[in-house]
Amino acid sequence: MTGNSDQSRSAHIELILRQVEALPTLPAVAMRILSLTANDQSHIQEVVDLITTDPALTAKVLSLCRAADLGIRHEVMTVERAVTLLGFNAIRNAVLSMKVFDTFGSNGQPQTEVQPLSRFDRPGFWRHSVAVAVAAENIARAHPDIRDITPSDAFVCGLLHDMGKLALDMLLPKSYDRVIELTELNQGNIAELERRIVGIDHHTAGKRLAEQWRLPHKLQDCIWLHGADYATLPQLEHKRLVGLISLADLIVRRQHLGFSGNFNVKESTGKLAEELGLHVELVEDIEKSLLEEVERRSEVLGLGEAPTRELYHESIQRANEELGRLNSALERRSRIAVSQARILEAVTQFHAEAVPGRSVPDVVHAVARNARHVLDEGFMAMIWQPQSGDAQHKWMVMQFGFNARPMRSELIAPPPHAPNLDELDPMGPAAMNLVSIIPWVSDYLIEAPDVRKIQMLPLSCGWGTAALMLHDRTSLPQWQHLSALTSTWGAAIAAVSQHEGARRLGEQLAQANLALADAQDALLRNESMARLGEMAAGAAHEMNNPLAVISGRSQLLVRELPEGSTPRKHAQTIVEQSHRLSNLITALKLFTEPAQPNKETANLGQLLDHAIDQVKHKLDKLADQIQVDISLPESLPDVAVDVQQIEQAISELILNAVEADGKHHASIKAMLSDDRRSLNLEVTDNGPGMDAHTLQHAMDPFFSAKPAGRQMGMGLTRARQLIAAHGGQVGLCSALDKGTTVTLSLPLDLS
Repeated sequence: MTGNSDQSRSAHIELILRQVEALPTLPAVAMRILSLTANDQSHIQEVVDLITTDPALTAKVLSLCRAADLGIRHEVMTVERAVTLLGFNAIRNAVLSMKVFDTFGSNGQPQTEVQPLSRFDRPGFWRHSVAVAVAAENIARAHPDIRDITPSDAFVCGLLHDMGKLALDMLLPKSYDRVIELTELNQGNIAELERRIVGIDHHTAGKRLAEQWRLPHKLQDCIWLHGADYATLPQLEHKRLVGLISLADLIVRRQHLGFSGNFNVKESTGKLAEELGLHVELVEDIEKSLLEEVERRSEVLGLGEAPTRELYHESIQRANEELGRLNSALERRSRIAVSQARILEAVTQFHAEAVPGRSVPDVVHAVARNARHVLDEGFMAMIWQPQSGDAQHKWMVMQFGFNARPMRSELIAPPPHAPNLDELDPMGPAAMNLVSIIPWVSDYLIEAPDVRKIQMLPLSCGWGTAALMLHDRTSLPQWQHLSALTSTWGAAIAAVSQHEGARRLGEQLAQANLALADAQDALLRNESMARLGEMAAGAAHEMNNPLAVISGRSQLLVRELPEGSTPRKHAQTIVEQSHRLSNLITALKLFTEPAQPNKETANLGQLLDHAIDQVKHKLDKLADQIQVDISLPESLPDVAVDVQQIEQAISELILNAVEADGKHHASIKAMLSDDRRSLNLEVTDNGPGMDAHTLQHAMDPFFSAKPAGRQMGMGLTRARQLIAAHGGQVGLCSALDKGTTVTLSLPLDLS
């Protein structure tokens, strides 16, 4: 956007400069005289012949001799004599001044055109230009020892230094009227307003016109650079001449002679004169006699008779007018300062009351309290759009009573086809849609004394509208001042709303992270089981054949060896351990070949009885001590399971429980879940419990906290695999000295 804006601005400026180049050119005789006088090889007779071809120019040159103090007794009657006395430079500058003046006319426009009324004071402009020319010429004449400034150059540069204003007024009269109006209103520098409104200032426009007319470079630079800080000017051969025009312009502006448009007169003429190497006393003397000299030279140039007294009165009148405008501007700025101070105080107070952790309603209430100090008492309501839950598609309307006290709040449906509030640009075309909001919400504005007087104030944030303030105040501070406060309010509401959204998102992310962690654990377990399954498949394949040989040969030895002999006992041990190893291989196959349940309807009570019998059979020597208490609900439905697999899983859990309990007791409690979609079994023992490390790895294959000679540690692992094959889960809860509870959850087939 910035690049497009810059390109558009550059194109606009270039268009204006091309229009400047289309302005009327100097007459041919003037252009020819400028060319001849710029060439040292030109003959004086050529210049004389050109001047005599123009009767009006001849009269002007002769009158210029009469106006100049040349120290001769007799009146000059011939052009040749005048050119000889004045010299090429004086003739060139005189012709240039006269022809430029004739081209634009005393009213600043070609005399053949009828121009509408304009704020541009053209006679005042020319009087200012002549005054600058006279001041510059007199200062140069008073310093004959300074060779790089001559009176003739100083005069013409001073006369034409502001001709860019004539060009801009001719090309863009309406825009330039606005420039002059704002300049007088703000008592500033017209060049700044020219750049802001038109795009270029009169310095640039005048320089382009001087280039088109092929005027001398020293004149082009005086038009372009006058008024700039002398210390910052480039090192030009005619740098002092540019500074001299700036000094003369400052002197004339301080005396309020004519119209300049630059009301900045703070710079000291004495300081600038010292920088130029001029005598301050001589400059001050020239200032005192300037009015009389301007009167005489204006008459010579055809500006009409203006007695010194009249010029003096005009100067005083302009000074009084500027003083009046300055007083008005100061009064206006005082009112603005009071308004800005009030706004700033409200912003400071609003930030002082800000505390972390506030909700959106809290901030909206703080905005209402803060607005009361700027808008005074009256009706006030706020509309904003919640960002969460079911309310995020509705609008919240909160009304405030006396002392900005909340009266009532209500969620309402937004107008049909209304966009989200934060999508509305309060300064853009979409803001027109906001006008329809007041009739829509009028039924909810119970506290409003007169709904017809309700006005709407958008509270903007960085990306749109954070909230809408409804009020009944007839007057508000200027928008450019109030917008700072409304933006502060809107940013605060938007920030809290975003914070609440971020907090809710954080909670959701935390839950998602927990679920992800569980999923990662499950994935890690599955990967571990898969690797274990691959290992089990390979182990089973490699060990089954030699294990069958070992088992078979050891059984033969048992039958052949004498009863009660030591070798027979050793052979019997080999048989038992080979069977144990065979059971381990069978258990490992569970990971490589997950069990596929063959479901059938079964009674849970019978399943539990059979599982307990399996445990007693495994612990044959402790069968009489094993005691398992069963608690079943009265109306427990049958379950659809693979009976053999579920009995094996439950028996593994019971086996662990009775072995952990010193008295070999355990309890089983069955219950239905709250939604009656799953069956839960809790197997509890009163054993020593598990520490954190044991609890974390209890379901890992081959893990056991028992000492040497323990079982192979596959009970819980095998039970979880069998229950998972049925779509269920196994949970474990244990603590040291508090026993252990294993929870088995099986989904019920509700079809």
